[in-house]
Amino acid sequence: MQKRRERPRLKFGIIVKDKHHRQGETRDISVDGCFIEKKGGFAQLLPIGSHIELILDFPNAPHKIKVKGVVKHHGTHADGLGVYFESVDEYSVSIIEEFIQAFLDDALGEESARIKEEYWGEVDRLKEKKPHHDEQL
Repeated sequence: MQKRRERPRLKFGIIVKDKHHRQGETRDISVDGCFIEKKGGFAQLLPIGSHIELILDFPNAPHKIKVKGVVKHHGTHADGLGVYFESVDEYSVSIIEEFIQAFLDDALGEESARIKEEYWGEVDRLKEKKPHHDEQL
């Protein structure tokens, strides 16, 4: 029997970076982990069992979130990295939970659409500027 997730998983693209300056985008996120799409800096998949430190850039969050995880799978069609979060501080857990709950509570999707539009608009604006040094873990 397959184990079912106990915590909700939100399909949402969030920018993620690792300490090797790879940058990618999540396909979904939960308090327990995320799935990083196989593109950008993560076009080459890390081996299953690899430990990874990530910076998650949540929209409307006052700070970027740092987590430590392990690659658990490569998806159904080897289309990305399923990462289980092994180490997340309580503050980061609360940010992730609040973000997911805000989308689950938004029955019409209006607030969700606004947040996504603002977030990706800001990402596009930052891409147009000259690159700065990435944050270090």
